[in-house]
Amino acid sequence: MGTYRQTVVDLDASAEEAVAWGRRGRSWLEEEGFLRPVPWRDGVVHLAGPRWREAVDLAPWDSRARIKELEEEPGDELRVITGRTVFFAGSGDSTSPVCPRCRNPTSDLPGSAIDTWWATGAADIDCPACAHRAPLPDWEWTNDYFAFAYLGFQFDDWPPLHPRFTALFGQALGHRIRVLTGKI
Repeated sequence: MGTYRQTVVDLDASAEEAVAWGRRGRSWLEEEGFLRPVPWRDGVVHLAGPRWREAVDLAPWDSRARIKELEEEPGDELRVITGRTVFFAGSGDSTSPVCPRCRNPTSDLPGSAIDTWWATGAADIDCPACAHRAPLPDWEWTNDYFAFAYLGFQFDDWPPLHPRFTALFGQALGHRIRVLTGKI
């Protein structure tokens, strides 16, 4: 069965800023009504709020959730992930890195650069098409398979996040974002 995971990755928050930006992002989601804090054990979890339907595209999701009176909502909490992380879409084969300058995909998976970035937080790769050297986090991936960053907002088992919502969330953060989706 698996878990349908969507992660909104903040590409601009630094290692030093990630925790503060994570709090700001979660606070914005709460203030806008997309999330609500719920006491749980000795802490708080953040579940779908009263406006959660405005954040998602219900058409491809369970038809029962389209009934406005239905109280059913996504069942999992939002997780704010901070620290150096290789975010990935889920199972399946990874796709090609796309040069941030010439937009050409390459079939070369930069495994050693990924390992270096994971170990140190810095790695550059060269584009075989235009020879431009760019930091690994600046590269995109076909099908948004990877993102290399210090902050992510993970929504598990939510209906597909609507592009309008993710754009608004990115504007609220004031940072570039990348949305990764897949089953794990």
